[in-house]
Amino acid sequence: MLHRKLKVNWIVEQNDAELRKERLAKVQVFVLAGPQDRFTEDEFEVLKHYVEVQGGSLLVLLGEGGEPEFNTNVNFFLEQYGIYINGDNVVRPHYYKNFHPKECIVGGGVVCESMWRHLLKLDIEKVDYDFSDEKYKIHFQYPYGATLNVSEPANVLLTTGPVVYPFNRPLAGYFTNGNGGKILALGSGYIWHDKYLQDKTNDAMLEYMLKLLGGQEISYTHLDFNDVELSDNKHFTDLAFLADMPKACLIDSIGSEMPTDFKQMFDMNLCALSNRLLKDVMEAYEQLHVKYEPLKIIKPQFEIPLPSLQLATFPPIFSEPPAPPLELYDLDETFSGARSQLAHMTGQCLQALQSKEPQRRLLNQRELENYVKECARITAIVDEHQDMAAREILNIVARQIASYRPYAD
Repeated sequence: MLHRKLKVNWIVEQNDAELRKERLAKVQVFVLAGPQDRFTEDEFEVLKHYVEVQGGSLLVLLGEGGEPEFNTNVNFFLEQYGIYINGDNVVRPHYYKNFHPKECIVGGGVVCESMWRHLLKLDIEKVDYDFSDEKYKIHFQYPYGATLNVSEPANVLLTTGPVVYPFNRPLAGYFTNGNGGKILALGSGYIWHDKYLQDKTNDAMLEYMLKLLGGQEISYTHLDFNDVELSDNKHFTDLAFLADMPKACLIDSIGSEMPTDFKQMFDMNLCALSNRLLKDVMEAYEQLHVKYEPLKIIKPQFEIPLPSLQLATFPPIFSEPPAPPLELYDLDETFSGARSQLAHMTGQCLQALQSKEPQRRLLNQRELENYVKECARITAIVDEHQDMAAREILNIVARQIASYRPYAD
Protein backbone atom coordinates (compact mmCIF):
# COMPACT_ATOMS: atom_id res chain seq x y z
CA MET A 1 0.00 0.00 0.00
CA LEU A 2 2.85 2.41 0.85
CA HIS A 3 4.56 1.69 -2.47
CA ARG A 4 1.35 2.36 -4.40
CA LYS A 5 0.86 5.69 -2.60
CA LEU A 6 4.42 6.81 -3.30
CA LYS A 7 4.27 5.85 -6.97
CA VAL A 8 1.57 8.48 -7.58
CA ASN A 9 3.88 11.47 -7.02
CA TRP A 10 7.35 9.94 -6.65
CA ILE A 11 9.74 7.66 -8.50
CA VAL A 12 10.69 4.90 -6.06
CA GLU A 13 14.05 3.13 -6.48
CA GLN A 14 15.87 0.61 -4.29
CA ASN A 15 19.61 0.77 -3.65
CA ASP A 16 21.48 -2.43 -2.71
CA ALA A 17 24.95 -1.19 -3.59
CA GLU A 18 27.42 0.84 -1.55
CA LEU A 19 26.47 4.47 -1.00
CA ARG A 20 28.17 6.91 -3.37
CA LYS A 21 27.93 10.66 -3.82
CA GLU A 22 27.11 10.37 -7.53
CA ARG A 23 24.21 8.04 -6.77
CA LEU A 24 22.69 10.28 -4.06
CA ALA A 25 23.10 13.44 -6.14
CA LYS A 26 20.01 12.41 -8.16
CA VAL A 27 17.92 11.58 -5.07
CA GLN A 28 15.53 14.07 -3.48
CA VAL A 29 14.59 12.00 -0.40
CA PHE A 30 16.79 9.10 0.77
CA VAL A 31 15.09 6.61 3.15
CA LEU A 32 16.90 4.29 5.57
CA ALA A 33 14.04 1.95 6.52
CA GLY A 34 15.27 -0.25 9.37
CA PRO A 35 18.92 -0.72 8.31
CA GLN A 36 20.29 -4.07 9.49
CA ASP A 37 23.94 -3.62 8.53
CA ARG A 38 26.67 -1.41 9.91
CA PHE A 39 27.73 1.59 7.87
CA THR A 40 31.34 2.22 7.04
CA GLU A 41 33.11 5.49 7.69
CA ASP A 42 33.08 6.28 3.97
CA GLU A 43 29.31 5.78 3.79
CA PHE A 44 28.83 8.16 6.71
CA GLU A 45 30.88 10.76 4.84
CA VAL A 46 28.65 10.26 1.78
CA LEU A 47 25.51 10.82 3.90
CA LYS A 48 27.05 13.89 5.52
CA HIS A 49 27.96 15.34 2.11
CA TYR A 50 24.44 14.55 0.85
CA VAL A 51 22.78 16.48 3.70
CA GLU A 52 25.18 19.37 4.27
CA VAL A 53 26.51 20.07 0.76
CA GLN A 54 23.94 18.72 -1.70
CA GLY A 55 20.97 19.81 0.46
CA GLY A 56 19.29 16.38 0.36
CA SER A 57 16.62 15.00 2.70
CA LEU A 58 17.24 11.89 4.80
CA LEU A 59 14.48 9.82 6.48
CA VAL A 60 15.62 7.26 9.09
CA LEU A 61 13.18 4.62 10.41
CA LEU A 62 14.07 2.12 13.14
CA GLY A 63 12.05 0.09 15.65
CA GLU A 64 11.82 -1.33 19.17
CA GLY A 65 15.16 -2.26 20.67
CA GLY A 66 17.01 0.40 18.68
CA GLU A 67 20.53 -0.26 17.40
CA PRO A 68 21.17 -3.55 19.31
CA GLU A 69 18.04 -5.14 17.85
CA PHE A 70 18.84 -4.08 14.26
CA ASN A 71 22.62 -4.58 14.49
CA THR A 72 23.38 -1.17 13.01
CA ASN A 73 25.35 1.94 13.95
CA VAL A 74 23.17 4.67 12.45
CA ASN A 75 23.21 6.60 15.75
CA PHE A 76 26.87 7.41 15.16
CA PHE A 77 25.74 9.58 12.26
CA LEU A 78 22.55 10.97 13.87
CA GLU A 79 24.35 12.08 17.05
CA GLN A 80 26.16 14.77 15.06
CA TYR A 81 22.80 16.46 14.54
CA GLY A 82 21.36 16.04 18.05
CA ILE A 83 19.31 12.86 17.45
CA TYR A 84 19.75 9.44 19.09
CA ILE A 85 17.39 6.44 18.84
CA ASN A 86 17.21 4.57 22.17
CA GLY A 87 17.16 0.80 22.62
CA ASP A 88 13.83 0.67 24.48
CA ASN A 89 10.14 0.03 23.81
CA VAL A 90 7.02 2.21 23.80
CA VAL A 91 4.10 0.54 25.60
CA ARG A 92 0.49 1.51 26.30
CA PRO A 93 -0.39 0.24 29.82
CA HIS A 94 -4.11 -0.35 29.19
CA TYR A 95 -6.29 -1.60 26.35
CA TYR A 96 -7.42 0.91 23.73
CA LYS A 97 -8.51 -0.28 20.24
CA ASN A 98 -5.42 -2.49 19.67
CA PHE A 99 -4.89 -5.67 21.68
CA HIS A 100 -1.08 -5.75 21.82
CA PRO A 101 0.43 -3.28 24.34
CA LYS A 102 3.17 -2.33 21.85
CA GLU A 103 0.59 -1.28 19.23
CA CYS A 104 0.31 2.12 20.87
CA ILE A 105 -2.25 4.79 20.06
CA VAL A 106 -0.70 8.08 21.09
CA GLY A 107 -2.89 11.03 22.06
CA GLY A 108 -1.55 14.57 22.23
CA GLY A 109 1.78 13.46 20.78
CA VAL A 110 2.00 15.98 17.91
CA VAL A 111 3.84 18.79 19.72
CA CYS A 112 4.88 20.92 16.73
CA GLU A 113 2.22 23.64 16.59
CA SER A 114 2.32 24.13 12.81
CA MET A 115 2.00 20.38 12.30
CA TRP A 116 -0.99 19.74 14.57
CA ARG A 117 -2.82 22.82 13.30
CA HIS A 118 -2.36 21.54 9.74
CA LEU A 119 -3.61 18.04 10.68
CA LEU A 120 -6.74 19.40 12.36
CA LYS A 121 -7.78 21.01 9.06
CA LEU A 122 -7.68 17.63 7.27
CA ASP A 123 -10.30 14.88 7.16
CA ILE A 124 -8.92 12.72 9.99
CA GLU A 125 -10.53 11.03 12.97
CA LYS A 126 -10.60 13.49 15.88
CA VAL A 127 -11.59 12.90 19.50
CA ASP A 128 -14.92 14.58 20.17
CA TYR A 129 -14.05 16.26 23.48
CA ASP A 130 -13.45 19.84 24.55
CA PHE A 131 -9.74 19.70 25.47
CA SER A 132 -7.91 22.73 26.81
CA ASP A 133 -5.30 22.13 24.10
CA GLU A 134 -6.60 21.08 20.68
CA LYS A 135 -3.57 18.90 19.92
CA TYR A 136 -5.04 16.21 22.22
CA LYS A 137 -7.81 15.65 19.66
CA ILE A 138 -5.26 13.98 17.36
CA HIS A 139 -4.57 10.27 17.94
CA PHE A 140 -2.07 8.38 15.79
CA GLN A 141 -0.82 4.79 15.86
CA TYR A 142 2.80 4.14 16.83
CA PRO A 143 3.41 0.34 16.77
CA TYR A 144 6.52 -1.52 17.94
CA GLY A 145 8.63 1.61 18.30
CA ALA A 146 11.34 3.15 20.45
CA THR A 147 11.93 6.60 21.94
CA LEU A 148 14.56 9.14 20.93
CA ASN A 149 16.90 11.61 22.59
CA VAL A 150 16.70 14.95 20.80
CA SER A 151 18.84 18.00 21.53
CA GLU A 152 19.97 21.11 19.66
CA PRO A 153 20.24 21.74 16.76
CA ALA A 154 17.38 19.24 16.19
CA ASN A 155 13.75 19.71 17.22
CA VAL A 156 10.98 17.37 18.40
CA LEU A 157 7.94 16.77 16.18
CA LEU A 158 6.26 13.85 17.99
CA THR A 159 6.25 12.61 21.61
CA THR A 160 4.64 9.75 23.54
CA GLY A 161 2.26 12.15 25.28
CA PRO A 162 0.84 11.76 28.81
CA VAL A 163 -0.63 8.25 28.37
CA VAL A 164 1.96 6.01 26.70
CA TYR A 165 5.03 4.73 28.60
CA PRO A 166 7.51 6.32 28.91
CA PHE A 167 5.68 9.63 29.34
CA ASN A 168 6.52 12.68 27.18
CA ARG A 169 9.53 11.19 25.42
CA PRO A 170 10.44 12.13 21.81
CA LEU A 171 9.33 9.86 18.98
CA ALA A 172 10.47 11.94 15.98
CA GLY A 173 13.42 14.31 15.62
CA TYR A 174 13.88 16.85 12.81
CA PHE A 175 17.02 18.71 11.70
CA THR A 176 17.49 21.25 8.92
CA ASN A 177 20.35 23.50 7.84
CA GLY A 178 20.78 26.60 5.72
CA ASN A 179 21.52 24.65 2.51
CA GLY A 180 18.13 22.91 2.53
CA GLY A 181 19.46 19.65 3.97
CA LYS A 182 16.98 17.83 6.24
CA ILE A 183 17.05 14.81 8.53
CA LEU A 184 13.91 13.21 9.97
CA ALA A 185 14.31 10.27 12.37
CA LEU A 186 11.41 8.10 13.58
CA GLY A 187 11.61 5.38 16.21
CA SER A 188 9.06 3.13 14.48
CA GLY A 189 9.29 1.64 11.01
CA TYR A 190 5.87 -0.01 11.33
CA ILE A 191 4.04 3.33 11.59
CA TRP A 192 3.36 3.21 7.83
CA HIS A 193 2.78 -0.52 7.53
CA ASP A 194 -0.32 -1.51 5.54
CA LYS A 195 -2.24 -2.34 8.74
CA TYR A 196 -1.65 1.10 10.28
CA LEU A 197 -1.59 3.15 7.07
CA GLN A 198 -5.35 2.56 6.80
CA ASP A 199 -5.69 4.97 9.73
CA LYS A 200 -6.47 8.41 8.29
CA THR A 201 -4.20 10.17 10.79
CA ASN A 202 -1.18 8.00 9.93
CA ASP A 203 -1.89 8.52 6.23
CA ALA A 204 -2.09 12.29 6.72
CA MET A 205 1.18 12.28 8.69
CA LEU A 206 2.88 10.40 5.85
CA GLU A 207 1.74 12.99 3.31
CA TYR A 208 2.81 15.82 5.63
CA MET A 209 6.31 14.42 6.27
CA LEU A 210 6.92 13.67 2.60
CA LYS A 211 5.88 17.23 1.84
CA LEU A 212 8.23 18.43 4.59
CA LEU A 213 11.20 16.50 3.23
CA GLY A 214 10.46 16.82 -0.48
CA GLY A 215 9.97 20.57 -0.77
CA GLN A 216 10.43 23.98 0.75
CA GLU A 217 6.74 24.73 1.38
CA ILE A 218 6.88 23.89 5.10
CA SER A 219 9.18 25.85 7.36
CA TYR A 220 9.27 26.17 11.14
CA THR A 221 10.05 28.97 13.58
CA HIS A 222 11.08 28.79 17.22
CA LEU A 223 7.47 29.50 18.22
CA ASP A 224 6.39 26.09 16.88
CA PHE A 225 8.43 24.31 19.57
CA ASN A 226 7.76 26.53 22.60
CA ASP A 227 5.04 24.26 24.03
CA VAL A 228 7.06 21.02 24.03
CA GLU A 229 7.04 19.16 27.37
CA LEU A 230 9.72 16.47 27.70
CA SER A 231 10.50 14.15 30.60
CA ASP A 232 13.94 12.88 31.55
CA ASN A 233 15.09 9.56 30.13
CA LYS A 234 14.98 7.26 33.17
CA HIS A 235 16.23 3.68 33.30
CA PHE A 236 14.29 1.07 35.24
CA THR A 237 15.32 -2.29 36.65
CA ASP A 238 15.24 -5.25 34.29
CA LEU A 239 12.27 -6.95 35.94
CA ALA A 240 12.18 -9.82 33.43
CA PHE A 241 15.77 -10.76 34.27
CA LEU A 242 15.08 -10.52 38.01
CA ALA A 243 12.05 -12.80 37.70
CA ASP A 244 13.98 -15.45 35.76
CA MET A 245 16.98 -15.46 38.10
CA PRO A 246 15.68 -15.31 41.70
CA LYS A 247 17.87 -15.43 44.81
CA ALA A 248 16.70 -15.77 48.40
CA CYS A 249 18.56 -12.84 49.91
CA LEU A 250 21.63 -10.63 49.52
CA ILE A 251 22.76 -10.51 53.19
CA ASP A 252 26.25 -11.59 52.23
CA SER A 253 26.69 -8.41 50.21
CA ILE A 254 26.27 -6.14 53.27
CA GLY A 255 29.51 -4.36 54.03
CA SER A 256 30.98 -5.01 50.58
CA GLU A 257 30.99 -2.85 47.52
CA MET A 258 28.13 -3.24 45.08
CA PRO A 259 29.26 -4.12 41.56
CA THR A 260 28.42 -1.74 38.72
CA ASP A 261 26.48 -4.47 36.90
CA PHE A 262 23.93 -5.73 39.42
CA LYS A 263 23.45 -8.90 37.37
CA GLN A 264 26.79 -10.20 38.65
CA MET A 265 25.23 -10.56 42.11
CA PHE A 266 22.95 -13.38 40.98
CA ASP A 267 24.15 -16.93 41.52
CA MET A 268 23.55 -18.68 38.20
CA ASN A 269 24.42 -22.08 39.71
CA LEU A 270 21.08 -22.14 41.52
CA CYS A 271 19.35 -22.62 38.18
CA ALA A 272 21.89 -25.00 36.69
CA LEU A 273 21.44 -28.76 35.95
CA SER A 274 24.37 -31.06 36.72
CA ASN A 275 25.13 -34.74 37.47
CA ARG A 276 28.03 -34.01 39.82
CA LEU A 277 26.07 -35.25 42.88
CA LEU A 278 24.95 -38.51 41.26
CA LYS A 279 27.92 -40.46 42.68
CA ASP A 280 27.20 -39.28 46.24
CA VAL A 281 23.56 -40.27 45.88
CA MET A 282 24.44 -43.84 44.79
CA GLU A 283 26.88 -44.23 47.73
CA ALA A 284 24.08 -43.10 50.06
CA TYR A 285 21.96 -46.04 48.83
CA GLU A 286 24.74 -48.49 49.88
CA GLN A 287 25.20 -46.86 53.28
CA LEU A 288 21.47 -47.05 54.00
CA HIS A 289 21.27 -50.63 52.63
CA VAL A 290 18.58 -49.64 50.16
CA LYS A 291 18.37 -51.35 46.80
CA TYR A 292 19.22 -48.93 44.01
CA GLU A 293 16.63 -48.88 41.23
CA PRO A 294 16.07 -46.39 38.44
CA LEU A 295 13.18 -44.05 39.01
CA LYS A 296 9.86 -44.95 37.46
CA ILE A 297 7.22 -42.64 36.15
CA ILE A 298 4.11 -42.65 38.31
CA LYS A 299 0.98 -42.08 36.32
CA PRO A 300 -0.90 -39.17 37.89
CA GLN A 301 -4.54 -39.50 38.82
CA PHE A 302 -6.55 -36.33 38.62
CA GLU A 303 -9.98 -36.23 40.18
CA ILE A 304 -10.96 -33.05 38.32
CA PRO A 305 -8.78 -32.13 35.31
CA LEU A 306 -8.14 -28.40 35.09
CA PRO A 307 -6.96 -26.46 32.06
CA SER A 308 -3.63 -24.68 32.16
CA LEU A 309 -3.83 -21.12 33.42
CA GLN A 310 -2.58 -18.22 31.32
CA LEU A 311 -2.00 -14.64 32.33
CA ALA A 312 -4.74 -12.41 30.86
CA THR A 313 -3.15 -9.33 29.32
CA PHE A 314 -6.52 -7.68 28.78
CA PRO A 315 -10.00 -8.59 30.06
CA PRO A 316 -11.93 -10.87 27.70
CA ILE A 317 -14.56 -9.42 25.41
CA PHE A 318 -17.85 -11.32 25.38
CA SER A 319 -20.25 -11.09 22.47
CA GLU A 320 -23.68 -9.67 23.16
CA PRO A 321 -26.65 -12.08 22.85
CA PRO A 322 -28.75 -11.62 19.72
CA ALA A 323 -31.97 -9.63 19.91
CA PRO A 324 -35.16 -11.66 20.46
CA PRO A 325 -37.11 -12.41 17.24
CA LEU A 326 -40.22 -10.23 16.88
CA GLU A 327 -43.30 -11.18 14.87
CA LEU A 328 -43.82 -8.85 11.91
CA TYR A 329 -47.33 -7.57 11.17
CA ASP A 330 -48.95 -4.70 9.28
CA LEU A 331 -49.79 -1.81 11.60
CA ASP A 332 -52.10 -0.17 9.03
CA GLU A 333 -54.11 -3.33 8.73
CA THR A 334 -54.39 -3.66 12.51
CA PHE A 335 -55.26 -0.10 13.50
CA SER A 336 -56.98 1.40 10.44
CA GLY A 337 -60.81 1.54 10.20
CA ALA A 338 -63.07 -0.63 8.07
CA ARG A 339 -63.66 2.12 5.46
CA SER A 340 -59.91 2.69 5.02
CA GLN A 341 -59.30 -1.02 4.54
CA LEU A 342 -62.17 -1.31 2.03
CA ALA A 343 -60.83 1.68 0.10
CA HIS A 344 -57.35 0.15 0.04
CA MET A 345 -58.65 -3.21 -1.25
CA THR A 346 -60.82 -1.54 -3.92
CA GLY A 347 -57.92 0.68 -5.00
CA GLN A 348 -55.73 -2.37 -5.63
CA CYS A 349 -58.42 -3.95 -7.82
CA LEU A 350 -59.01 -0.73 -9.78
CA GLN A 351 -55.27 -0.29 -10.29
CA ALA A 352 -55.09 -3.76 -11.78
CA LEU A 353 -58.03 -2.98 -14.14
CA GLN A 354 -56.43 0.31 -15.29
CA SER A 355 -53.04 -1.27 -15.88
CA LYS A 356 -51.51 -1.04 -19.37
CA GLU A 357 -50.53 -4.68 -19.25
CA PRO A 358 -53.30 -6.79 -20.81
CA GLN A 359 -52.54 -9.70 -18.50
CA ARG A 360 -53.38 -7.62 -15.41
CA ARG A 361 -56.57 -6.04 -16.74
CA LEU A 362 -58.72 -9.17 -16.51
CA LEU A 363 -59.37 -10.35 -12.98
CA ASN A 364 -59.88 -14.09 -12.84
CA GLN A 365 -62.61 -15.69 -10.78
CA ARG A 366 -60.25 -16.65 -7.95
CA GLU A 367 -59.01 -13.08 -7.41
CA LEU A 368 -62.64 -11.83 -7.42
CA GLU A 369 -63.60 -14.41 -4.79
CA ASN A 370 -60.62 -13.32 -2.63
CA TYR A 371 -61.77 -9.69 -2.93
CA VAL A 372 -65.33 -10.61 -1.80
CA LYS A 373 -64.02 -12.71 1.14
CA GLU A 374 -61.60 -9.97 2.28
CA CYS A 375 -64.35 -7.33 2.17
CA ALA A 376 -66.65 -9.62 4.17
CA ARG A 377 -63.91 -10.11 6.79
CA ILE A 378 -63.32 -6.35 7.07
CA THR A 379 -67.06 -5.54 7.47
CA ALA A 380 -67.53 -8.45 9.95
CA ILE A 381 -70.20 -10.06 7.82
CA VAL A 382 -68.37 -13.35 8.24
CA ASP A 383 -66.36 -14.55 11.23
CA GLU A 384 -62.60 -14.15 10.73
CA HIS A 385 -61.93 -17.87 11.20
CA GLN A 386 -64.97 -18.99 9.13
CA ASP A 387 -64.34 -20.13 5.57
CA MET A 388 -67.41 -19.34 3.38
CA ALA A 389 -67.83 -19.29 -0.39
CA ALA A 390 -68.14 -15.95 -2.18
CA ARG A 391 -71.65 -16.79 -3.47
CA GLU A 392 -72.91 -17.39 0.08
CA ILE A 393 -71.38 -14.10 1.22
CA LEU A 394 -73.12 -12.22 -1.63
CA ASN A 395 -76.37 -14.03 -0.72
CA ILE A 396 -76.09 -12.77 2.89
CA VAL A 397 -75.40 -9.23 1.70
CA ALA A 398 -78.38 -9.33 -0.69
CA ARG A 399 -80.69 -10.51 2.09
CA GLN A 400 -79.49 -7.76 4.43
CA ILE A 401 -80.13 -5.15 1.71
CA ALA A 402 -83.57 -6.55 0.98
CA SER A 403 -84.49 -6.62 4.66
CA TYR A 404 -83.37 -3.01 5.12
CA ARG A 405 -86.50 -1.14 6.37
CA PRO A 406 -86.77 1.59 3.72
CA TYR A 407 -86.67 -1.03 1.01
CA ALA A 408 -88.93 -3.46 2.94
CA ASP A 409 -91.69 -0.86 3.13
